[in-house]
Amino acid sequence: MKALRFLVILIITLLTGNCITQFIPETEEEKEMLVVEGMISDQYGINTVKLSKSLALNSKNKTKPFKGCTVSITDYNGNTFPLTENGDGIYVTDPEQFQGIHGRKYYLTVITNDPVFGHHIFESSVVELKPVPRIDSIYYEKVDEDSRFGIVNGCQIYLDTHDPLNICTHYRWEFTETWEFHLPYDYVENNICWITLNSDIIRVKSTSLLKENKVNRYPLYYIAPYSDRFGIKYSILVNQYSIDEEEYNYWSKVKNIAEEVGSLYDITPASVPGNIFCVDDSTKNVLGYFSVSSVRSKRLFIQDSFLGLTDLYCDCPYMTVYGTLDGVTGISSLYWIIEHGYVMMTPYWVLTRFKGCADCTLRGSKIEPTFWRDNE
Repeated sequence: MKALRFLVILIITLLTGNCITQFIPETEEEKEMLVVEGMISDQYGINTVKLSKSLALNSKNKTKPFKGCTVSITDYNGNTFPLTENGDGIYVTDPEQFQGIHGRKYYLTVITNDPVFGHHIFESSVVELKPVPRIDSIYYEKVDEDSRFGIVNGCQIYLDTHDPLNICTHYRWEFTETWEFHLPYDYVENNICWITLNSDIIRVKSTSLLKENKVNRYPLYYIAPYSDRFGIKYSILVNQYSIDEEEYNYWSKVKNIAEEVGSLYDITPASVPGNIFCVDDSTKNVLGYFSVSSVRSKRLFIQDSFLGLTDLYCDCPYMTVYGTLDGVTGISSLYWIIEHGYVMMTPYWVLTRFKGCADCTLRGSKIEPTFWRDNE
C-alpha cells in the first residue's frame, strides 16, 4: 500500500509540475508612463522633483529614472523657476532663487524629449500653498503583547494638533526615525552606529466633518516588539503638511490600495488620477502627484526600557585561536579580535564579519547625527 501511495503521489507531481506556466494578465497599461514625485514648501532649502518611467507589468524593475527633461515651477504672479537635473531623474530648485510663499499658487511643468517616450508637455493643476498649524505634541505609550516568552512591549506613537484659525482641514504626515545601536564587543573599531529610515507609509487625516478642527491621539506609527530600536536611544522627526481636498482624496485612495491584500480585480495604482496631465496628448497617463504645502516639524526622543528587545548579535559566529595569531589568515579584513589576554597561550576570541557582527557600519553610520544630544 505504501508503494502504491508513493507511485500515485509521484505521478500527480510529474503531471502537475510540467503544467506550471507564468501568467501575465493583459492590461491596457502603457508600456511607459511618466511618474512624478515632488513637493515644494515654505521652508528654506532645496525642493526636489523626482521623475521616472513606469515599466510594463511583467518587467523585473518597477521604475527607471527619467533623465534629460526640462522642469520648471511657475507661480500665478508670472514668475518661472527652472529646476536643475541632479542625476538619476532628480530635479532640484535653487534655494537662493525659490522658496514657497503662503497664499501663492503654483504649478509644475515637465517637458520630455526622449527618443522612445517622445516630446511631450506635462503640467500639474494649480495648487495654493496653505499654512499649516504647529504640531501640539508627539508622545508614545507602551503596548503589552503576549508571547510564548511572556509579556513583550510594542510602542504606539501618537500625535495631537489643531488649527484655531480653521484654515487647514486636511493633514498629511511623514516621519524619519533614527536610533542608536551598539555592538556587544568593545575591541572592534566600529561598535557604535546610528540607523536612519524614512517612513514608507501614508498618513492622512481630515477634520472637515468634525465640530472642532482638532486631531487627538492620532495613531501615527506602531513599532512592534522584537525590534532593537529602543536598546539605547530612539528619535522620530515628524513633518506635518497642509493639503487640499483633492490631494487628500488622492492619498486616501493610494493608502487603501497599499493596505489591501489585493487581487486581479482590485483597483490598480494607474487608475488613481493625480493632478498632472499631458497638455498635447490627453491619452497619455501620468502617475504621481505634485504637492504644494507648508511644513511644521516636531521631534520626539525615547529612552525607555521595553520588554522583548531583539538582540541581533546573540548568535554571532566566532572562532577561538590558542597561542599566537600568526596562523590566522585575513585577520585585517575578515576577522576582528574582540577579546584576548596578555599571556602567550591565552586564547583569542576572533569574530567574523557575518551579519555585521564586527562592523556596525554594515547596518548603519558611525557618524553621530547633529541633533542627537538635543534632549540632553
